[in-house]
Amino acid sequence: MGGKAALLLVLGFSLIFLVVGHNFNRLTIRGMDNYTRYFIETTAYNIAVSGANLAANSIFMDKTWEAGYSNLSYQGGILNVYVSNMAAGNPNGKVTICHIPPGNSTARHTMSVSAGAVAAHLAHGDFLGACDANTNYTQLATIVSEGTYEGVTKTIIVELRPSNFAKYGNYYSSISSAYPATGDTFDGPFHTNGKLTTMGRPVFLGKVTTRTGLTKSGTPKDPKFYGGYESGLDLPLVFDTTGMRSQAGKVFRDTTNTNKKIDVRLYFNSNSTVTFQQKIGTGAWSVSKTQNITTLAPNGIIYVERGNIYTKGVVNGNITIAATKKGTSGAGGVYFEDDFTYASDPRSNPNSDDLAGIIAEETIRIQSNATTLGKDINTMASMYCMNGTVGPEDGLVNQNFLGNWNIFGGIIANDLRVTANYNNAGNPYKGLRFVHKYDERLLLKVPPYFPHTNNFEVVSWFE
Repeated sequence: MGGKAALLLVLGFSLIFLVVGHNFNRLTIRGMDNYTRYFIETTAYNIAVSGANLAANSIFMDKTWEAGYSNLSYQGGILNVYVSNMAAGNPNGKVTICHIPPGNSTARHTMSVSAGAVAAHLAHGDFLGACDANTNYTQLATIVSEGTYEGVTKTIIVELRPSNFAKYGNYYSSISSAYPATGDTFDGPFHTNGKLTTMGRPVFLGKVTTRTGLTKSGTPKDPKFYGGYESGLDLPLVFDTTGMRSQAGKVFRDTTNTNKKIDVRLYFNSNSTVTFQQKIGTGAWSVSKTQNITTLAPNGIIYVERGNIYTKGVVNGNITIAATKKGTSGAGGVYFEDDFTYASDPRSNPNSDDLAGIIAEETIRIQSNATTLGKDINTMASMYCMNGTVGPEDGLVNQNFLGNWNIFGGIIANDLRVTANYNNAGNPYKGLRFVHKYDERLLLKVPPYFPHTNNFEVVSWFE
């Protein structure tokens, strides 16, 4: 029995080892298969990422670039990159399609591809024509990068847009005399393309950037940078009205061919309408008319050529108003006659879609009048002023009353304007304190045809 038991024991262990060895070999093969599949998928993914980065770099260097790459041998695989640079227009030889990433229909994007690439896109569910009718001249550039390795394809979709000045809570080409001071609160990204001088203890809630540094003055020398501070960023102010003028739903101008200055009143009503009048030269004001905002300005922009805008009211909708001088003296200004607010305040209603852009080639002012004197002023908008400053008229600055100028939105201007009178300690005692709350929607959402910088930035990356 001892011999038989030993033989059975040996056979039993042999069987166990055979089973374990078989399972081990199977696990080894499966592990190798998994590794191989992982390697193939990772390589395809890396090819797609490399293509997206190469294309993004080309667009950063040349904003009109949309050549892409076709069947490019890369890292042992094939790279195809399709670029739709909508800011540059659709060039000859390109076909506009709606690209729908497989398994991710919510990430579909309008793009233009070469005629030879159309068939492949239609085969995986894309269709001819644009996905939507968005014609804003700041529309996104789209990069679709497809990396293929050993029969596996990975897709990366990158969206870029011109970096927009609306993203700043405050931007100033320089700050020459009206320094941020005690009692002033600035919210959102803050930039000056010169040196920042502070007086006392102003508060900056967002990140502050400058081109040439920081000087602290006043008592105490204690500005509060709660979002951080960085120096050395060069971002010059630019002003391109070409897209605004060509796309404006409504253009107010002198139609007598004498190039006279034109003044326009735009009074916004909470029921989505605007009441407007115009005066050419020294003539009389026209009879006022009231229209729905979308009827008067279907593209969301009202453009005044060689003139000024006088405005107030409650905006219900999405609108940009622009005043340009075009070489005419005394033109290019926007004047608030009273509060300028939204029908639905986004701070209490996150679903609010009310958004306004105010653009002036020269200055933006709060008028000193019977309605504005002796009270707080409320302004909701992103305000852009190319050559001048944004702020109250002197009568409001020097009034024997200390109130608040409550801003919800942003200020982009050539220089910062004084809003109040300050004592030697840097404390305001009359005028309007600058109280600013940044509209965080402006990080992603832009008023129609609002001026943008010369640089692109990545706004989304889909994998």
